[in-house]
Amino acid sequence: MDLINLLGAALGIGFLIFIHELGHFLAARLAGVRVEVFSIGFGQRLLGFHRNGTDYRLSAFPLGGYVRVAGEDPLQRVDLAEDDLYAQGFGARALFFSGGVLMNVLFALAAFPLVFHNGIDFQAPVVGSVTPGDAAWQAGLEPGDRIAEVDGKAMYSFQNMEVEVALAGGRNPVPLVIERAGERRAVDVRPSYSDARGIYTLGVRPGGADEPLLVEEVPPGSPAAAAGLRSGDRIISIGGLPLVGDSAVEALARVEVGESIELRIRRGDRELSVDVRAAEMEAPTPRIGVRLAQRRIRALRGEAARSGLQPGDTITHVDDAPFFGPDASGAVRSDDESEDAAVLRVRRDGQRIDVELPYDQLRNIACAEDEARVLVVPQEDSPALAAGVAPGDRVIRIDGSPIGSWEDLVTAVRAAGERALEFTVERDGATIALSIEPTRESLADLGFSFSLSERLEEYRVDGVLAAIGAGFVASGDLVKQLYVTLKRLVTGDVSARNLGGIVTISRVSYRAVQNGLSFFLYFLALLSINLAFVNVLPIPVLDGGHLLFLLIERIKGSPVSARVLNYSQILGLVFVLALMVFVTYNDILRLL
Repeated sequence: MDLINLLGAALGIGFLIFIHELGHFLAARLAGVRVEVFSIGFGQRLLGFHRNGTDYRLSAFPLGGYVRVAGEDPLQRVDLAEDDLYAQGFGARALFFSGGVLMNVLFALAAFPLVFHNGIDFQAPVVGSVTPGDAAWQAGLEPGDRIAEVDGKAMYSFQNMEVEVALAGGRNPVPLVIERAGERRAVDVRPSYSDARGIYTLGVRPGGADEPLLVEEVPPGSPAAAAGLRSGDRIISIGGLPLVGDSAVEALARVEVGESIELRIRRGDRELSVDVRAAEMEAPTPRIGVRLAQRRIRALRGEAARSGLQPGDTITHVDDAPFFGPDASGAVRSDDESEDAAVLRVRRDGQRIDVELPYDQLRNIACAEDEARVLVVPQEDSPALAAGVAPGDRVIRIDGSPIGSWEDLVTAVRAAGERALEFTVERDGATIALSIEPTRESLADLGFSFSLSERLEEYRVDGVLAAIGAGFVASGDLVKQLYVTLKRLVTGDVSARNLGGIVTISRVSYRAVQNGLSFFLYFLALLSINLAFVNVLPIPVLDGGHLLFLLIERIKGSPVSARVLNYSQILGLVFVLALMVFVTYNDILRLL
């Protein structure tokens, strides 16, 4: 990890806390409240000076800071001096408690226009892949489509698009505008909930850049090192073919043990050729070589949706050939050239149904695993196939333990290592015992790691006034997103697993620093609005809690009683601490 980037991330977070406290300091001065301590950092005082009754200090931990003002304890309202906080009126105290939030908002309003005017690179809102059966697939989105608008709002990044879709939820269709081959078209999509991510998604992944692969690491003694490959090289052709992006990744994945491939690389201003021979290496974990059969219909589109097929049907045969999924579009056509439709045999509620469907519509069927039945398909040259496992066998037990899910099977195989496993499978109503010995697969090792560049596009707003306007829009949109996120957390449309604490903030900050000064400033502006939003929530011990009690005092004409105030502060502190523990737990889970 780069120490300079790490230090930059830490200072960035500390700076936001510092300007928040600076806001309280300036507000206190304007309100006529005496500031006793203004500290840069926390902990023991290292050095400083006194001026006009204020101790300006640098403390041991120089991340953030704090402000202590005279008479700030709301429970001690007797013998107040003229410049104590609770000796001031409603307006002065409201200014003090909102000072930090206002400063965070002002920072964002200054940072956003600066970033947008200078230009910033975002991951383009371009579809790289579409998950069969998910929302985008059902709506007909294809790789290469650009998502230009979501619900009437222009999209400038893939992340921006994902946030808008997640906050739209899945109760109603979301109108999109996509660009394909230079044409714009409107599409309504109903987002689907992702259990893995805890949010509503379209089921698409971002597209990579059509650029040469970047060689990241070449370990000493590896085949790549022996061939002369170096970190930082760009691979511009493989085997004489100018492959870039995903096509280059697929070409490298097809290399077999012992095969030698010619890589044409760019190194600085030069182009070189190196021949790398793939060495043999063992897979890190033993395997038996099976996958789950994918025969249950998950979703339908096009003419397939009007054919009589239904989600939940199980396809058992296509043109009398057993079907085990996941893709029916590769079915072999009938020998009778006059026939242009496939016959699908499906099982529905214990009944057999035959459905005819044109061959070109088979791609409009998305299949998934049958979660209630662990039906497996052996792979070629696998231990499972050698042991006699047949396509469609249902795994009932392993070493006598019942198997009720794919996770149960994976756990049993991993726990066994290379020890033989006793499988009990069900086939055509009969129970069969098989002994399978997991083995470590031989893999081709080229001896280098590489990365596929993101598809980045610059977002720039010309003109100072236009940049300021874009900054106000970005700030307003973010506040709206935070409000809707809070609402979606309550309704369950957004999982609380998505909340992150200081660990997540630190990791994202570090990545933001790596992306350059402009992106880091953009991230700090986002984080500043987040800090302002959280602090203004009406939770005791936060600024919003103080403002709430001040408003109640204004309405009822007298302060909240000391007992109510004391208990609410305790409850607020418990809530904040519990939230910190929860988000830290989420952080730890993300690291595991």
